[in-house]
Parts: sequence; structure tokens; C-alpha cells
Amino acid sequence: MLNAWAGQQSLVTISDPSGDDYGAGTLVYPQRADFQAGDLDLLQLKISRDDEGFWFEAMFKNPIRDPGGVPGAVGAESLANFARKGFYQFNIDVYVDTDRVKGSGNTFALPGRQVQIDPAYAWEKVVALTPRPELMRQQLLGALTEQFPDRTIAETEASVDQAMFFPTRIRVRGKSIAFFVPASFFAGSDGTDWAITALVTGAMITIPADLSFFPTTMKPLERLQLGVMQPVAGRPNETFGYSGAMPSPVVDMLGSSAEQQVRQLTAKEGITGVSWGPHAVNGIAMSVAASDAPIVEQKSAGSISAKPVVPIGNLLQPENPIAAKPSEAKPAETRPFADPSIVARRLQALQQLFDQKLIDEADYKQQKQRILNDL
Repeated sequence: MLNAWAGQQSLVTISDPSGDDYGAGTLVYPQRADFQAGDLDLLQLKISRDDEGFWFEAMFKNPIRDPGGVPGAVGAESLANFARKGFYQFNIDVYVDTDRVKGSGNTFALPGRQVQIDPAYAWEKVVALTPRPELMRQQLLGALTEQFPDRTIAETEASVDQAMFFPTRIRVRGKSIAFFVPASFFAGSDGTDWAITALVTGAMITIPADLSFFPTTMKPLERLQLGVMQPVAGRPNETFGYSGAMPSPVVDMLGSSAEQQVRQLTAKEGITGVSWGPHAVNGIAMSVAASDAPIVEQKSAGSISAKPVVPIGNLLQPENPIAAKPSEAKPAETRPFADPSIVARRLQALQQLFDQKLIDEADYKQQKQRILNDL
């Protein structure tokens, strides 16, 4: 159902080809019985707005599987104990270019995706739908804190929250999943002249706590998978498989054709998105709302930090990972120990997640040990 909420005004409905849920052409689904071809096949993305903000609604080929009753990876517990938002198989990233200026914005994707965005669709905001939003946000903040210990927690949180939103208001109905983003996140942009790049990846529900098997020269952000299943050669049971050269973990992307998807993912080209409004440049099948649609009332989010917020690109952009205080920063691998005060704050944030029942005891113990290992 596309018009599930009264008072919504449709902005755009974008169609995606059916049967292209194979990434660069070689990805195969996990061999587990609860994964079938079509489960991550994105067919449509609709964006609407109301007086509070924006609704993004994605439709898949198959009904979205409920985690209730599905055995988890930890013992015989149900996946519902980990994924509490009504879904568990996938993540959806929506990179939003709000200013429509080529090269203005970010061209990297979130950690673990292994793709780049075309400069013509460089984004200012990203909406990251994941089965475990609170934990994923905490994982990202933890990695940034490890990599940039000279920055305060407040500075890091401000940089993340200005550019990234992890939805928690989510509704699953049949083949569709809708997620809400407050108007304040888009800082006054009304959605009538946007471009988006949308990616679907397999979701990793449980997070490895011990990452010591990675090379010690790898920085925290390079190790971070941020909830994405990474493909393994062959036909594995617990993640996506592949043949030939190792592909990106992106299973499907919003685009005009399957051929474009395979070409861009295989060649590791910048991923091109979809645009509408005065600066639209694509011919993908879509419907766009009338230009006289009512404008969303924009509510100020207030000041996140007393200091200027450092753009997230200065922290995550692969070719320019150090920013704001370059003269004080040292390579992460030269620091044998983390600042005890930073460790204490990370432990406090983890305890809050556990107290709010956003993570279970197994996750809590694993993440706690990982943090303590930094001492």
C-alpha cells in the first residue's frame, strides 16, 4: 500500500527493474532456507512528505520476512531478539543530493559498501535504514572515536548526526517497508529538487566483537563493515557468495537498467542516481508530484554543538580521512592505548543501549570486551 498515511503528499515514485538482485552479476544469495532470490530485489522507492517530515517507502519483489520465529546466529534465539524493527535481511542506504551542484558534497558510500558515488550525485545527507539502527550508529561512533581520539565525543556525534540519519520509526507491510526522516534533518530542503542514490545490501545482524584477525595496519574505519554482509567465494550459508573476482556487497541499486548496475559495479565506477525537479538529468521511469504541492513546515533542529560542525566527509572520505586538527592527529596504529576517558564514555554509551534493551546481553558483553581491549 503506497498511501498508508493520511495527509501525505507524494514527491516522487521511482521504479527499478525486476530480477536484478545479483549486484555486479555474480552475487548469489546465502544458502540458508530463509533467503530466496527476490528477497532483496528492490522494485520501487517512493518519497512522500507530511507536516513533520519525509516518508521513504521501498517495495521489494518478495514479502519482507519477519524475524520472529527465525533462529538467530547465537544459539537458538529468535532473530527478533536482535532485529526488533520487523525486518532483518537487508539495509537500504539513500544518499540524498540536496543542492544539485556537481561535485558539491560527498562521493563516498558508508563503510562496508565498497562503492563510490558519481560526483554529479554527490550527497549532503544519507538515510541509512538498518535492522539495528541504534547499534549501527554506536558502531560508527566507536570506530570514529578510535580513529580520531583527539576529537571529543560531542564533536564526533555532531558530525555524524548532521549528515547521517538511522531511522527508528519503521513500518513493514507485506512487500513494503516505510521509514520516517524528520524535516529538520534536511535543513530546510523540501525535496522538490533532489537526486538520490539508493543501495541495497544484505544485513549482518550480529556484530563480530573481536576484530584482531585483521591486519594491524588497518584503521578502524577500514575494518568497519557497518552491518553489511561481505561476500565470500562460492556458495556460503551465512552470507552472499560469488564466482570470479570479488564484487561489491551491493545486491541491488536504484537505476534505469540491470545492465547499468552490472557495468558500474563491475568497473567500480561512480554510482549514478536518480534526479527530479528543475535539475533533473535522467530518464528513469518515475512519477513526480505536481509542483504546487504544499511545502513541509521545516522545524529547526537547534544547535547540535557550540563549535562549527566538521563535515562528515572530512572524517570518512577515504582520500582525506584527517581533518579539523591535522597537526595534532597521529596515525591510529602508533597509539598502543586509548585515552581512558574516551573508553569510559564509550562504555557509558554501550551501557545505555543495554539498559534501553536496544542490544541483548551477548552483544553487550562482546562490545564491552572489544572496548576494554583498547586499554
